[in-house]
Formats: sequence, structure tokens, C-alpha cells
Amino acid sequence: MSRRLVTAASSLVALAALAVPVSLASAAPSKKPPTPPPPTAPPGTWAATASMSTPRANLTATRLGNGRVLVVGGESDTTHASTAELYDPSTGSWIAAGMLNEPRTLHVAVRLADGRVLVAGGGWYSAGAELYDPATNRWTPTGSMNVGRISFTGTLLRDGRVLVVGGNSLSGLQASAELYDPATGRWTLTDSLQIPRRNHTATLLADGTVLVAGGASVGSNGWPRDAELYDPATGHWGRGGTMTTGREGATATPLGNGRVLLAGGGNPSALTSAELYDPASRSWSATGSMTAYHPGGAAALLQDGRVLVAGYSTGDVYSPATGTWTATGPMVDFGLSASAAALLPNGQVLYAGGRRASYCGQYSCTEDTANAELYTP
Repeated sequence: MSRRLVTAASSLVALAALAVPVSLASAAPSKKPPTPPPPTAPPGTWAATASMSTPRANLTATRLGNGRVLVVGGESDTTHASTAELYDPSTGSWIAAGMLNEPRTLHVAVRLADGRVLVAGGGWYSAGAELYDPATNRWTPTGSMNVGRISFTGTLLRDGRVLVVGGNSLSGLQASAELYDPATGRWTLTDSLQIPRRNHTATLLADGTVLVAGGASVGSNGWPRDAELYDPATGHWGRGGTMTTGREGATATPLGNGRVLLAGGGNPSALTSAELYDPASRSWSATGSMTAYHPGGAAALLQDGRVLVAGYSTGDVYSPATGTWTATGPMVDFGLSASAAALLPNGQVLYAGGRRASYCGQYSCTEDTANAELYTP
């Protein structure tokens, strides 16, 4: 358990967008006796499900083609995890998914077009990367990035390549970006951002460009409001409009109408506000505010087109039709941030791991958790 003085910024936890390099191969998961199915709950409520084998904060959760969810890395107190686990929604249980080559946290994990998962960066500013194959339950080394980084983003492009952007490195805040080609296993540098940033968001738009928004920068940039658009066809960045509010650690979710919902985060105080990006006009506009703060929260696009943002004991659901939020029931766990979420095939949302806040006299105490729970829309 770690201790730190309470500050206005202590409620914020970086969102990671996701990492891991070279790994040791792992044996295929052994068959186990069937376990009871995951718990069910009334609509709009949360229910506990099986816990992971180890506490994890700043982890990643990636839904696979078979409906399982791959959870990778994370941290517990000062220890970075070098393990991965699979959540099986049909049984509500977890199974081991092998050992990573090195411990990872604040990394990226991106599901490729062929179903494998690329995990890169994170940990102690690693440049390493590796691939997870769900068919074999094994990790295989792949090429290393040109820049080791944490607190960055990874986005699958329409041509199958992966774009990673920004973050922190040993040399400081990064504006650099690079592309991973699964066909060759190699990384190449591409055009750099206009503004270096970390804890930002990156969203693939319907036209194939990538919107990078928010984050934290340096000097006068602070919490930049200017967004940027990456065009894979040219390899260059352009303007993506000016946000209504600068924010880091926000969630970004593409909506069915082509717009992007950016919610929460902070600058440094936690925010309940949200805004929409319109690709047609390259402009931002405010939308309804959440009913509660969700610092370090996680988001999921629900099957009906609404958006769940959850964390710190509760959740909010956004309706694109009305531009308003509705509070969910209370979460099973409390005070959580730095968690990860994934939509399951049955429409429920898995919310796993995170960092629990509590108070110890004049100090704020945190403890990382292995707990997991399910939201039923």
C-alpha cells in the first residue's frame, strides 16, 4: 500500500492506451472443470465476477475474436506485472495467458486484423513489443519501436498497420509517432505531432484518419485544446479543431453517427464535462455533463449505441440521441481508477482491476486490486 499527500490532482490517473515486448512462449491453457456462469443482474446495475490472479492497475483489456478478454500487465504498488490473463464470459472465470518478456504498465495493446494482439512499450520506458496469438496462447517477439515510451496511444489503421503516438520517454515528452507493419514486424517513424503530449486519446475516424485530442503537454501548452488529425495516406498531421476544454486522461469513444465523444479527465482537477467532435466540420461542441466524476475511468460503447463511462464507485451512460447522461447503480468496488473495460458478446461490460483510494489520517492511501465486475445495460 502506498501513501501520498492529498492534492487536487491526486484523483487523476493516466489512461493508458496500452504494451509489452518480447515474451516467453506459454503452454496452451489446460482444461479445467466447468465453473458456474457469470452472475446476472438487473439492467443498469453492477455485479461481481471472479477476480484476476493478481492485482493490476494501469492494465489493458482487449476483446478477442472468440469473445474472451485478454488482460495484460499493469502494476501493483511498485511492482509491474509480467503476466497476462484471459476472461471467459461463458464461465465467468480467468485462465493464465502466459508470461510477458518483461513487466509492463502504461503500455498499449491493439488487436490486429488477423486476430493477434500487439503489445508495445510501457514499463520502464520500454521500446520492445510482442504478439499474442489466441490460437496457441503464446507470445512471440516482434520488432522494437524507435522510441521507448509510456502513457501513449496505439490505433489500428484501416490498412492493418498500427499508429503509436506521443507519450513520455527517457528523453522527455514525445511528439514523435511511428507505424508498425504486421507483415514485416518492423516500426518506422512517421510525421511528428505539432504538440508533444501524454495521456491523450487517439480515435480512428470513418474516413480512415486518426483524431488525437487532449492530453498534457509542457510549458504554455499545458493541457492543449488543439486536436490533430493524422492522414495515413500522406503520413502528415493536420488541424483537428479546438476543444472546448483542455483535458488529460479523458475517454474517447466513436459514436454510430461518426462523431467522437470525449468525456471526463482533468486539468488537473477532475472534470464531469464532455464534448463532441464532428468530423464533417472538424469542430468541437459541448454536450451534457456526467452526473459524477470518473477520474482515471474507462469507457465502452454499448451494443445499443450508448456509451458507458465508469470509475470511482459509479458509472454514467451517455445517450447520443438526447445528449444526456444517466447514472448507473453503484459499483461493487469503490474508489477505483486506472481500470480497464471491455464490451462482452452478450452486451455486458467487464470492468477489471484498478487502484482503490482510501484515507489514512492526513494522507491518501491507494491499493491496487484484482477485483472484476460486470455492468448489465
